[in-house]
Amino acid sequence: MIALNVTVALVSVLALVLNASPRAEAAEGTGESATKPAKTFTVHVTTPNGKPVPDVTVVCIDSSTNATLTGTTIKGGGKRLQTDAAGQFTVPSAEENIFLVIANEKGFSLSQTDDLTNHPTMVVRPWGRVEGVRMNRNRPLAGQRLRCKLSWMCIQDLCPPFIFNLFRQADEATTDARGRFVFEHVPPMEVGFSEVHGHPPNVWFSLLHPVEVKPGETTRVTIETQGRTVVGHIERGAGLANNIDLSSCEGNLWSGMDVNKFMPRPPREIDTIEKRTKFHQAWRNTDAGRQYVKAVTSCLFEFHADGSFIGEMCEPGEYWMNAKIRGNPEKVVAELDKIHVTIPAGTDDADAPVDIGKVMLKAAVDLKAGDVAPDLSIKTLDGRSLKLSDFRGKYVLLDFWATWCGPCVGEMPNLKATYDTFGKDARLVMISLSLDPDRASPEKFVKDNGIGWTQVFLGEWSKDLITLSYGVFAIPKIFLIGPDGKVLAADLRGPKIKEAVAAALAH
Repeated sequence: MIALNVTVALVSVLALVLNASPRAEAAEGTGESATKPAKTFTVHVTTPNGKPVPDVTVVCIDSSTNATLTGTTIKGGGKRLQTDAAGQFTVPSAEENIFLVIANEKGFSLSQTDDLTNHPTMVVRPWGRVEGVRMNRNRPLAGQRLRCKLSWMCIQDLCPPFIFNLFRQADEATTDARGRFVFEHVPPMEVGFSEVHGHPPNVWFSLLHPVEVKPGETTRVTIETQGRTVVGHIERGAGLANNIDLSSCEGNLWSGMDVNKFMPRPPREIDTIEKRTKFHQAWRNTDAGRQYVKAVTSCLFEFHADGSFIGEMCEPGEYWMNAKIRGNPEKVVAELDKIHVTIPAGTDDADAPVDIGKVMLKAAVDLKAGDVAPDLSIKTLDGRSLKLSDFRGKYVLLDFWATWCGPCVGEMPNLKATYDTFGKDARLVMISLSLDPDRASPEKFVKDNGIGWTQVFLGEWSKDLITLSYGVFAIPKIFLIGPDGKVLAADLRGPKIKEAVAAALAH
């Protein structure tokens, strides 16, 4: 199940890429069930001038292993292979794409088996070096903790969910009084940066300032932002217990834009790290690339028991505010109605924090069997207007889903089996409500998969209000509603979908 969550401000871009909105967590899959054939082939390891590199260690990293780059050493990872006297090694048989890393005092190399199939050579290049200055609102940031990290977009065009866990750089740098920092032994490829703020503490925020590091050279970079401090206060609304812990609130500002509208996928012929780096560098200079930066810009808050909250380094712009409290990882017990927030540009560091003021949390909707289902006023993919009340006297199976949601796509065979069995029964109506950011995606999916039941387009999850009225904080979310308009079953999954419909129609 893809759960709604508050996005971490400017944290790992991956979370946003795999999410169709700032309210969705990373998908549990892509819906692609085809298993890649196992590969076994020989790889040549060379220096930049083509000389073989014998007796060097190659670390294998897959979805079951983590690895950390500390200095010039890889810690963790999986199998360790060794090149022979001719600088060759054999890739172990594996059904999934795995990463191969070489790191030692002489240099660094990173490849993945999907690329090595076509380009079976790893080149060990000398480490690069980065000198930089961290500025905010035209002033240097002193004492700022920074990390340098690989830019995942140049590693793989469609990043696996484990990419950020499998390879991390542990080395940190702290800026001096003039905001200056240095990173030694930087992988010679495109890298990005992350930093820790005072509020919330101990959270690493990604900075959208990628830079290409040249082997054996010092790369100079200025990381410049216009961030401001934002404060406010949450209050308990009707239906919330006085003992609810306000410090457990999760909240942020997000742009309301969908990252999937902008993120491109390189064509198949772009199948090396170097080619992908050039592809994404060119794309970032386009209008779509600049819109992408806006889409992933957000600001995370730290909440306190008295209801006050604070967030730092919030960029000027137009945002929506998210806030919720969870009783457990899957259950939201309190939520904030969408609030529009404007962060103005500041003039200097003496500017007072931007005060959002008071915002009200309300009890979250949690529809259960016996509850009246809220009426819907919706439009189908082909433009027809519908209301849930139009089907009073019938059973209605409601499916909240999206094509980008692997678990949702995984439920389609169960929904199709239900439709194939009961679709001609006049007492049953099936309606799937798409939370895709564009109409074309569900239209294509429905056509390609021969889906015959009613399809509705709700649009971007982050902007939809129907999901709030139904308490849809995770998808897929499937309800069965009775002829009286009351919920008969919620959270239906797998064979239980067809079983619930069969039991209802048997009465």
